[in-house]
Amino acid sequence: MPAENQPENTNTATKLRSKFFVQYNSIDFYVLGLSSIYIVLSVVFFNEIKWASRLIGVNVLIGIMVTLLAYYNSRRKSLILDVTHNFYIIPMVLVMFNQVFYFIPVVHPHDYDTMLIAWDRAIFGVNPTEVLLRFSNPYLTEFLQLCYMSFFFHGLAQGIEMYVGNRKDAVKTIARQIGFGYFVSYILYFVFPAIGPRFTVHDFATLSTDLPGLWLTEPIRHFINAGDNIGLGELYPALVVNRDCMPSGHTMMTVMNIIISFQLRSKQRWIFLVIGSCLIFSTVYLRYHYAVDVIAGIICAIIVMWLEPKLWRKLLAKKWVVN
Repeated sequence: MPAENQPENTNTATKLRSKFFVQYNSIDFYVLGLSSIYIVLSVVFFNEIKWASRLIGVNVLIGIMVTLLAYYNSRRKSLILDVTHNFYIIPMVLVMFNQVFYFIPVVHPHDYDTMLIAWDRAIFGVNPTEVLLRFSNPYLTEFLQLCYMSFFFHGLAQGIEMYVGNRKDAVKTIARQIGFGYFVSYILYFVFPAIGPRFTVHDFATLSTDLPGLWLTEPIRHFINAGDNIGLGELYPALVVNRDCMPSGHTMMTVMNIIISFQLRSKQRWIFLVIGSCLIFSTVYLRYHYAVDVIAGIICAIIVMWLEPKLWRKLLAKKWVVN
């Protein structure tokens, strides 16, 4: 090849790479990573996992969607693309959450509730949910059920505050750290699958009479049950409920959101602290979790808050992500 043609060829190759290069951010990387894990599990356990081919298809589509979103958002100044790229993690954590329970019964088909109950008794000398029942009343139950439900809005509220305040880097920090925390909790559910004290220590069928609320408790319970794969009138709820107790994801994400809110000096940080603390207490009071689930959730939150920034900086250093 003539020497004078080499610079022209080099420039052409550079332009092509620049034209098709995708600038992923860190949350894109985490989503693609978990999708890849799900695809591998679907392939390895293809004959055992229900709808394995559909799960593979869903995660391939997620990869394509994330890639297209990252590609076009880095090239076009669009408010819609920018908002979508900053906040798509919200529906994505639900999509990833719903998938994990196709895998757990196949990969690790054993419940560890007996062990977790024993740990609670070893630490506290009693079953904490039985002790808390002595102090229950409808007003407290109603308040704590509302606190428990507020879990779905804490990270979103903080993200909106930062976005409206034009603190885009803060929005990305919230998305990547809490998103990473969610995904870590999903992987940890494989370690100690469990259904929780409302099924084991107590009778699930008597929950409404044991812990009655006022007006909103029952509708919220039905909503949460539906998210846990328990339909109205389900005859065998303990068999179909999601195995997502250990660690407590509600505790883990709430603690992370509180820490981040103080780091970013959010205007809502004291609200997050007060409501978040009540939320964490509600996970045991309302019988969704064992006390050891909460302890594990707090420990995992601290570990993830230490680990994720280190991973993020490594990804930046290797130029695998742009922010």
